[in-house]
Amino acid sequence: MQVSGLLCNYTRESSCQLHVSYLAKVTRSRHNTGHMKTLLIATQNRHKTVEIAQLLATMAVRVVTLADVAPDLDIPETGETFAANAREKALAAACATGLTALADDSGLAVDTLQGQPGVYSRRFAPTDQERILKLLNLLAGVPWPRRTARFHCAVAIADPQGILTEFEETVLGHLTETARGDQGFGYDPIFQADGETRTMAEMTLTEKNAISHRGKAFRRAAAWVREHEAQLTA
Repeated sequence: MQVSGLLCNYTRESSCQLHVSYLAKVTRSRHNTGHMKTLLIATQNRHKTVEIAQLLATMAVRVVTLADVAPDLDIPETGETFAANAREKALAAACATGLTALADDSGLAVDTLQGQPGVYSRRFAPTDQERILKLLNLLAGVPWPRRTARFHCAVAIADPQGILTEFEETVLGHLTETARGDQGFGYDPIFQADGETRTMAEMTLTEKNAISHRGKAFRRAAAWVREHEAQLTA
């Protein structure tokens, strides 16, 4: 089921109104863990869920995903920036479920390609393998000094009244000529962060999270959640 402006009306500054007919169809998890607050991670991406779960593991809040509370919720990415998409997803998820929602949008920007694929990173081609192959073909013959790129992550946290906070982080690096490693997802096998000799996909998840764009952004988000736990939904 898709959420649009017709189902959940919001702006960046103003409050959003819950769409009652949709809420009636949302499967909410009703089991409570004492008085623990709940934070919804607004993603259906299983790879991203694994990374986020590790980054938020030490928080004293109950973390759920869309798969837990709204498995049929489809939030389109229509923004022109990572930050706009993160806001849209966080607000739509919060409106649809009534929970405090955390959403991110992330992707790869290649300097010599004028920032492509950017916000279209996931839609650049149908599969990870095809996306990597397409990008490597576009960079064929481009020397190492000009193969600079950056991973970017924007995170937004919202409740049904609006955006609570936002964070953005990047990691700089170069794109290798061949894919290496099998530990990551997306463009990880061809992204070598500055100062590293391995690609993101040749690192363990712990090593990757220590330096990655998403790792840095979610550590900031986790710190904010710890400080503002009282603002979260029960």
